[in-house]
Amino acid sequence: MKRATQTLIPIAALSVLLLAACKKDWDSPPARTIPVGSVLTVAELRALYQGTPVRFTEDKSVYAVVTADESNGNLYKEVYVQDHTAAINLRLPFSGGLYVGDSIRIYLPGTILGSYNGMMQLDSVDVDNNVFKQATQVYKEPELVTIAQITPAMQARLIRLDSVEFIVSELGLTYADATAQLSENRNLTDCDNNTVLVRTSGYADFAGQQVAQGNGSFVAVVGQYNSDMQLYIRNLAEVDLDGPRCTGVPDPPCAAVPSVNEDFSTVLDNVDIDLDCWNNLAQTGTRVWRGDVFQSEIYAQATAFQSTNATDVSWLISPPVEFTAGKTLSFQTQKAFGASGHDPFAVFVSTDFVGNNVGTATWTPISCPYATSSTADFTWVQSGSVLLDGYLPQGYSGSIVIGFRYTGSGPNGQTTNYRVDNVVIQ
Repeated sequence: MKRATQTLIPIAALSVLLLAACKKDWDSPPARTIPVGSVLTVAELRALYQGTPVRFTEDKSVYAVVTADESNGNLYKEVYVQDHTAAINLRLPFSGGLYVGDSIRIYLPGTILGSYNGMMQLDSVDVDNNVFKQATQVYKEPELVTIAQITPAMQARLIRLDSVEFIVSELGLTYADATAQLSENRNLTDCDNNTVLVRTSGYADFAGQQVAQGNGSFVAVVGQYNSDMQLYIRNLAEVDLDGPRCTGVPDPPCAAVPSVNEDFSTVLDNVDIDLDCWNNLAQTGTRVWRGDVFQSEIYAQATAFQSTNATDVSWLISPPVEFTAGKTLSFQTQKAFGASGHDPFAVFVSTDFVGNNVGTATWTPISCPYATSSTADFTWVQSGSVLLDGYLPQGYSGSIVIGFRYTGSGPNGQTTNYRVDNVVIQ
């Protein structure tokens, strides 16, 4: 037993020596280095563009801070950077890697300086090969300007506007079309009626939210498309429009209801109609729909009789209704004191009317029986039950309104009185 123990000790020692001999030190990967070369400011970089693209091959670098990135989906394969002299848009071959507050050095060889529809940009900036990140959380303060000061000289800069608001006709609209993922423009204005476009991608995470209704401050980066100056929101929290408006604000839009049944029994004779959640609007001229009473009948009436306007176009628009397949519309119409050949009436359905955009909403005409110039005066015409599915996009799910439009002209003798009653949407 004693001899066996003595034999194992040399074998164990030999094994340790063999393992030590086989051990290898692995090489560490070399640190990535990007040459510096001559250093340009962003203003000096922009000045190199003289109408034709500049392709960089020599060692040159630009130092800047990222002021807008791709995080919220409003930008894609692009960021904005700025130094103490100017700002510029960087176009990236691949998305990601740069964020607001990154202090970076841009190595220019392989990039291209050019202009896209008036907007200066540095294209083909590969984050792996052209960018050296020096620090993070180095945030630029937005520059306080007015809308009138937003010119091509301010391209790509981070700015702040105070005392601004979206125009009235766009209140209730969303920043972009999130459903179809289409970019859209909205108009921002100040109290002196200067305006600038706010452009939002349909892929932005806030595209489907309604534009802010109040007045206040607005932080964005400045873009340009041809002659249009545009703003790009980098963070919806920087749209601080909660204060009182200088142009006023309409009542908030009504919530959609399952059905409508209106017989106008509460309207007053010869008084403008003002029913909850109904819109009574003059698109052209000044005439709107009024209540009218004849014997025991009470109804809505529009007319251009004794109007001095060249044209009157007035709309009576139903409350928003939740659309479901099979929903129908019915109503009755009558004309009185008909002017020869004057057909003043049409009826429409809309999916994008929001209470104040009658002129820009999409209106689809509805075909059904109603009183025309050939109908005898004081004769009610029943529309019948009109199936609405065929007037809406296939599979549509959302709210709708029905619009009754009157068109007339006092100076041209188009003065037919036109009446609508017993509107049912169900």
